[in-house]
Order: sequence, then C-alpha cells, then structure tokens
Amino acid sequence: MAVDNGRIVEAASSHLLERKYSARRQISASGEIVLPGLVDPHTHLVFYGSREEEFRLRQEGASYLDILKKDGGIMETVSRTRESSQAELLSIAQHRLNIAMESGTTTLEIKSGYGLRLYDELKILRTIRTLQRRNPCRIATTFLGAHAIPPYMNQDEYARIVIEEMLPTVRQRNLADFCDVFCETGVFDPETSSKILRAAGRMSLRTKIHADQFTNSGGAKVANDVRAVSADHVVHSSISEMERMNKTEVTPVILPASSQSLLGRQYAPAKEFLSMGLPVALGSDFSPSNWAIGLLTVAAIAARELRMKAEEIIRGITINAARAIGMDHRIGSLSPGKSADVVVLRAPSYKWIGYTYGEGMVDKVLIAGKETVREGKLVN
Repeated sequence: MAVDNGRIVEAASSHLLERKYSARRQISASGEIVLPGLVDPHTHLVFYGSREEEFRLRQEGASYLDILKKDGGIMETVSRTRESSQAELLSIAQHRLNIAMESGTTTLEIKSGYGLRLYDELKILRTIRTLQRRNPCRIATTFLGAHAIPPYMNQDEYARIVIEEMLPTVRQRNLADFCDVFCETGVFDPETSSKILRAAGRMSLRTKIHADQFTNSGGAKVANDVRAVSADHVVHSSISEMERMNKTEVTPVILPASSQSLLGRQYAPAKEFLSMGLPVALGSDFSPSNWAIGLLTVAAIAARELRMKAEEIIRGITINAARAIGMDHRIGSLSPGKSADVVVLRAPSYKWIGYTYGEGMVDKVLIAGKETVREGKLVN
C-alpha cells in the first residue's frame, strides 16, 4: 500500500507499488495481513465503577431489566459516575481507549448516558471531546441522555427535560454528533423515542437507537421512520422492519458480546440480515455490564454464536461499522483517497479473523499514515 500525506494512494502488489513509487519510509508486514483500521460503532466508554456483583446476579438467573427495575444496572453506574470528577472520568476513559487502540481500533463511537441530568451528561460529553483532542483515533460522540428514566420521574417528565433542556444545550455547545435513545419495554416506548429523535433531528443531530434488545418493542420501526443512521442490538426486531432498512438505509449494528454477557442464548439473527443484503456492522458495546473492548474478541464471538464468516466479520468491523457512524466515505476500506487507517495482524490468512480470539495478533496500527502502535504497544 502506498500512502502519502496520511491518505491511501494505491493498494496493490508490492512489486507494482515499488516500481511506481519511491518511499521515504517503508513499513514491513511480511508474513502478516493488512486490513483497514477497525471501527467500533457502539461503546459506552466513559463511566465510573464496575458491576461485577450484577454479573453474579445474572449467573443466578436475574434478568437485566429486573435488575434495572430495582435501581441497579444503569442506575448504579449513574450514581457512581455522578460522584466522580471529570478528571477521574478522563483518566479512566483514557486507559480504556489505550487498550482499544492497542487492540486495533482506529475509530470508535462513545456514548454519554450515565449522567441522566444535564450537569453530568455535559461532564461525560466534555470528557469525550477531550479524548478526541488528545488522541489520534477518530471518535464519534453520541448524546444518550435517554438511556434510562430516573426513579424519581416518569417517562413523560424526563423526556421533556431531554428535549427541552438537554438537547438544546448539547447542540449549542457542539458536544455531540449523534443522539441515541434506549427504546425498550420498561424504558422508553416507541412514541417517546420517536419524539426525542425527531427533536434531535430538528437540531441537526444525526440519530441512532438502541432497538429491540430484549423484546420486539418497536425500535426498528422507529429507526426506519426517523431514518436513523443505525439501529443497534436488533435482537428481537421484526423481519419486515429489517427488510425495510434496505430502503431507509439504516445500518443494523449487532452486539454479540453484549448478548453473551447477558448469559442467555438470544442473539441477533445476523445470517438472516446478511441474506437480505443488509450491511451488518459489529460493535463491542463496551460498558459496565459488558466488559469487552477488543473487536477481534467480538469477531470470535460473532464467528461462534452468529456463524458469521471471516469476510462478513471483516466488513462488519470495518466498512459497515464506518457506515454506522456516517464515516464510510473517509475510512473503513483500503481505497485510494481514504485515510490511511491500517491494522497489521500477525496472521497467515484473513480467515484467522473469528478463528482466534485475537490475543497477540495486533502488530502495528497506523492512523492517518502515522504509526500509532508497534509490536502491539502504543508508540509514545
């Protein structure tokens, strides 16, 4: 691959490129495979604390929604995140981001959603913006104020605050690229979800949605109706609404590590979606309830639980994932003119994607042509 000024000039055989171009520097990938930088379209990277006790409850049979109803789950993390300072959040989030980059991720989306009141949502969004400024990787920022309903409010009261107070402030301060909502039974219903997302659209924020993770609650329909950029989870979405995404151009984002962490056997039917011609994206859903950050690990789960083939997985963590955050024109493939975001893996064949869990596979990572990771470690 020939790179100039951070962009891909051409990808072809070594013989051809060496005859056509004179390089000031060469980076060897002998015996390795070269892929576009990995793209994670769904993370909750900025939060304080952990929830290992909740995981034990799930091992004993408790459901995610049951735990949430008892002010656990999201609300437990909200409490800890509210008590933390922005400096604490930044330090913790930077450590997690370093791990993601060393795992081959060159672009990712990060959501707010553990504040659930204006001051703390802004604190999280400012932390994400600081991460953007300090790191070479690309970060798409999503406002997820509608992640849960505070226990001292009802849905309509809190939705009004999200629409009338939070969204205008977030937009005025230019702190987010997207707005997301958790559309699910017991959280936000389809009508309220649509109202929040349409309000965000009027404020020039692109929209995403947590859709049908636990039930067919109408999230995929909302995604199609508002023409969201992506619908995420889609475990229980109706086939008719998924087929409709070919027309509305909503990208389905599947999160198999999240499904696995719930200790159930309910996964999004990826093979059905692929047979419909949908551009299936894969994300980590890194969060306190799903502590998985490396996309090569996600690839292994997708291969085993969703029966996705290596080539389907690679598209899911590169070009399709880039589409799910509206960046496919800039990243996601080794095409001329795109940013030279590249991951070099210690593997003899692309078929090792999904075949292994990815430990020790990442050798080098380039972002915009600059070597960011060497021998699996960040370059200072």
